[in-house]
Amino acid sequence: MKVERINSKDYNIYYYEKEISNNNIYDEIKVLLKKLQKRLKLNGFYKVIVNNKKIGLFISLIHINDSFYKNNLDIKIEISNDNIYYKTKDFFIINNCNDIRYNDEYYYCIVDSSFDDILEKVEFGEFIYEKDMGKTYVI
Repeated sequence: MKVERINSKDYNIYYYEKEISNNNIYDEIKVLLKKLQKRLKLNGFYKVIVNNKKIGLFISLIHINDSFYKNNLDIKIEISNDNIYYKTKDFFIINNCNDIRYNDEYYYCIVDSSFDDILEKVEFGEFIYEKDMGKTYVI
């Protein structure tokens, strides 16, 4: 599991090689967040964006409000089908991936079945949503 702190209350979480059945996704997300609540000090109302891929589970926690939820956690779960890209400065990590792009010293590759081969190298980059990539150029 990789937890990225965006600011004091927002997080991106990636569970390695964890895929959830679409039938149980809401219940399992609630269980996962309950386990992280104390560690990440999650209190308030959160929008939870979930992207369930074969190679892992991507979760974005976006804090909305805490006025009514001082010591509690309430969530609204949204399922996303947006593409996830892996961003790195090292081209040779992703040279076997599909859909490689480039912008401002960073290489991007789409997270799909060809990404499986580099799972052990995820610490050399970060995962981002396609909408957050900006303008990139196909290599």
